[in-house]
Amino acid sequence: MANFHFNNFDINNINTVLFDKDGTFLDDNLYWGKLAECRIYKLIEYFNLDKNLFEELCFTIGYNPKICKLIKNGAVGVLSRNEVIDYMAKELAKYSVFTNFETISELFNIVHTEFLNNMDKYIKFIPYSENFIRNLKSLNLKLAVVTSDTHNHTKETLKILGIEDCFDCIIGKDDCTKDKKSGEPAIIALEKIKSDKNKTIVIGDALMDYFMAENSGLKHIIVCTGQTDKDDLIKYTKYVVNDLSEVSIKLC
Repeated sequence: MANFHFNNFDINNINTVLFDKDGTFLDDNLYWGKLAECRIYKLIEYFNLDKNLFEELCFTIGYNPKICKLIKNGAVGVLSRNEVIDYMAKELAKYSVFTNFETISELFNIVHTEFLNNMDKYIKFIPYSENFIRNLKSLNLKLAVVTSDTHNHTKETLKILGIEDCFDCIIGKDDCTKDKKSGEPAIIALEKIKSDKNKTIVIGDALMDYFMAENSGLKHIIVCTGQTDKDDLIKYTKYVVNDLSEVSIKLC
């Protein structure tokens, strides 16, 4: 059991931590930014669009290629894959490209398959997150990843980062019938690792992580290392930190 202290707050008697992935311990600017670029290149090629639209379309999908950063509250890295596809279909209509979910989904699948061959180049820890995770593991806490990404892709990401053995389970979007905000993925994780929700904390970077905690009856800490501005986060919760270095942990 461990006590978590941050910003004059204490969350005590915790033995299980449910982590979000992107923006919480994985640098989503590098990973999702490169994937966004690849997706836009594929759309331009398939629909025979003007290549000069690359930068504009990147902005549309939520990525700034000039500074290699995801746009705060943009589509990529915040919305689910299906939501991004629906969003992209509507945006393409502005360029007189009238397509459907199935076509864009298939193009994204092609990009993803190609991207997997080089994904290790774009997977990097957010500062302080690796030591934080390893410290929790050394204290014998149960750890799980609960993400909107797929189970197998998340497993491969953890393997590349070298922390696959730190986690007791992975719950991806394909392990659930409802999205994270519903709270269902967290409940499934707790059932799988046989943990008590009263002794569990969610650590994430987005409002969907906050809602997941609220809707599953769990405590939470939200870090400002993803795409959601701190000003937006603190409208919902006071349990917000700039990064994981602000959270201290002691055995109880």
